[in-house]
Amino acid sequence: MTRRLLFVHAHPDDEASKGAATAARYVDEGAEVTLITCTGGEAGDVLNPKAGDIPKEAMAEVRSKELQDAVAAIGFTRSYQLGYVDSGYHEDPDDVPEGTFGRTPIDEPSRLIAGILRRERPHVVVTYPEDGGYPHPDHIMNHTVTMRGMELAEDPDAELDDAPGGDQPPWRVAKVYASSIFPSERVLTLHEALLERGLESPYEKWLERRGQRAEEAIDDTPDARIACADWFSRRDAALIAHVSQIDPDGGWFQVPRDLERSTYPYESYVVLRSDVPFERTEEDLFEGIDIAALDAAGGRVGSTAR
Repeated sequence: MTRRLLFVHAHPDDEASKGAATAARYVDEGAEVTLITCTGGEAGDVLNPKAGDIPKEAMAEVRSKELQDAVAAIGFTRSYQLGYVDSGYHEDPDDVPEGTFGRTPIDEPSRLIAGILRRERPHVVVTYPEDGGYPHPDHIMNHTVTMRGMELAEDPDAELDDAPGGDQPPWRVAKVYASSIFPSERVLTLHEALLERGLESPYEKWLERRGQRAEEAIDDTPDARIACADWFSRRDAALIAHVSQIDPDGGWFQVPRDLERSTYPYESYVVLRSDVPFERTEEDLFEGIDIAALDAAGGRVGSTAR
């Protein structure tokens, strides 16, 4: 009867910036929460001036250690690192280097993910939207291989014997979400609350770039809002664990936590696929799932609702 939730992320630090408080909440509520990280973050630059110089050849080792510390802060039940090479950010797909995650044949990482899915048997998976949330090739690839991995995991004819966990029975994930870390409602709510308090808003230029004002909010309302303010401290500890990437005096910490807790105490998600009916806006990623029936049926319960 244990609820099982699995996150698939592209780089070390993504697990801290996208859904960390949600993961910590479900861990504390007794769920098994598993993490897959697809790359080692080798192409990342040092973004925290306090971190000092880190040679490029040492970046993978540094970020692996940071990931371990962040995983411990959040409390993930288990963590898998697929070990693909970070592609780096490239606006032109033709610039993505050979041998990196973004250039890997899709079924190779998908089969690894499928094996993990069969081993972990999650009821809910969280990945990225089809466009990656922003056009980093590894984020787009993350979505693609997660969705393909779920197809392979439930296919009894898929040849997965050499993928760890691939020899386990097929499994279908009941609900699939994409992280939605900056929906308009969150940006606008925090922006207005900061101005009301007489503070500078880090979202001013963001809204200008979107050509957006409070009365012109686009309809990107989340399908799920998970109340997790009590776990923001765990999220922040995970962020700070990524010393090379996160400046504790930088943008991730410009909104006072008491203001965030009182005005937008959520992390948000969009449904990509669901085998159970849902209505906006859910308060629980497992809403509508009969865990016992799903486990008994190998994940195949109900028809696809979306």
